[in-house]
Amino acid sequence: MTRKASVDFRGLRKPSYGTMSINGLSGEHGDSNGGEVMAAAASDSWFEDLIGSRHVRCPTCNGSGKIPKGQEDKLVALIPYSDNRLKPRRTKLYVCLAVFTTLLACGLLIFFLMPREVQVSNNHIKHIDVHVNKTQGTVWIYIESEVNVTNWNFFPVTMGSMSLQVLYHETVVGKSLSVASDQVPIRAHKQVKVAVNTTFDDSKDLGYVAELCSNPIDWVHHLILQLQITCSTSYLSHSENLTLTDYEYVDCGTIIPPVTIPPINMEPPQLL
Repeated sequence: MTRKASVDFRGLRKPSYGTMSINGLSGEHGDSNGGEVMAAAASDSWFEDLIGSRHVRCPTCNGSGKIPKGQEDKLVALIPYSDNRLKPRRTKLYVCLAVFTTLLACGLLIFFLMPREVQVSNNHIKHIDVHVNKTQGTVWIYIESEVNVTNWNFFPVTMGSMSLQVLYHETVVGKSLSVASDQVPIRAHKQVKVAVNTTFDDSKDLGYVAELCSNPIDWVHHLILQLQITCSTSYLSHSENLTLTDYEYVDCGTIIPPVTIPPINMEPPQLL
């Protein structure tokens, strides 16, 4: 390369063009002393491109033709926009695959973890036991019902307490509460038995029920009872109470005929 500024090169061996590369990054191959003088004289000058007529300054070594030691990892490489390295293959394909995988994972999480309905249904009364005291005007009916708890979620549901309340003409005649932690498996149902003792007497203005249950006419001693079932459940740090209201027919005359009515001094059964 030639020097444009006026610098005296007398006494120096004329360096060959192999002394410094066109961009000024390589070291000298000629005389070491001459190369050092050449670099010192041209450190603040402009270099003329041997190929064209443009004047550029060395971008990395300030025109010295040398790379300072310890700064090799601090140099910046300039890559043109048309370089193929800036256009990796299948970029759009990789981006689409990443987006699709993320959306699929989110969709699966939402599908499996989204809470679904937990249903409570009455499987009707399975057993009743009737005791009538016509003299005292009292009727005791033991009712055993079966409740189905259905879990439509993809995770187990824990059942807590379950209560059963029996009403006759909007009057509460019996209550029961059972507390037992049990789990309903994934996409399954579980049957739970609930029992309650009901009492019909004059204290509830229901003393006439004893006359109904003692009547020989069949349709007279059919009682319509309202069952209110409440079940507490919990899943995924969420708790809720499930309620169900159902109506059942109870025949208080055919189970225990009037001839088997217990004596007057019979104690009522213990409530649950």
